[in-house]
Amino acid sequence: MTLRIIEGIRKLQEHLLELGVARAVLALPAPRMLALPSPSAEGAEPASVYARVITEPEIERVSRDLFASGYYSLAIQEAYKAVDKFVLEKAGSELSVTGTQLMEAVFSPSSPRLCWSERKTQSEVDEQKGYQRLYSGAMLGIRNPVTHEFNWVEEAEMALELVVFAQHLLRKAKSASHLDVIKEKPAIEAKQEKVASRSSEQAENSVNTN
Repeated sequence: MTLRIIEGIRKLQEHLLELGVARAVLALPAPRMLALPSPSAEGAEPASVYARVITEPEIERVSRDLFASGYYSLAIQEAYKAVDKFVLEKAGSELSVTGTQLMEAVFSPSSPRLCWSERKTQSEVDEQKGYQRLYSGAMLGIRNPVTHEFNWVEEAEMALELVVFAQHLLRKAKSASHLDVIKEKPAIEAKQEKVASRSSEQAENSVNTN
């Protein structure tokens, strides 16, 4: 019963934030996020946009309450930690590095653990190189500062942009595959096309026979 009451109060608080009338958070001892100060009315609109745009569960569950409470740097930090964790787990938990070093190794253009193509065309090579730099740059230029500097980001709009970018990186990582899977894909597709062609021929022969 107590948990349901707390959850109801939390939802009411978020609704007030969206309306722009909340000036302080309801003071409850638990959960801890309810004791955080709410953003000003100017931050209400980004909070509303956040609720509509951030849909990936790995990002949403670790950053939503922090963002709604005005703890923007912490929200960004948790969002990029979620990206780092996902990439590490997908690439192979035996890796002993995180952050920038992890991204440089996992998305290496020459010997990637995760990639989106066989990197045969210039566009495919550029994609791999570019996203390696985006991932490693995000860890170096975004995650590290918000982790080591208190209130590195104080504006709601900037925080929202950075969380949205984290979500994009997460989605891109979800669409990546291990190199061996990428290499097997053309053979699998060719086999599927061959089976489909045979089925079509059999269907035509059956029609002609009838």
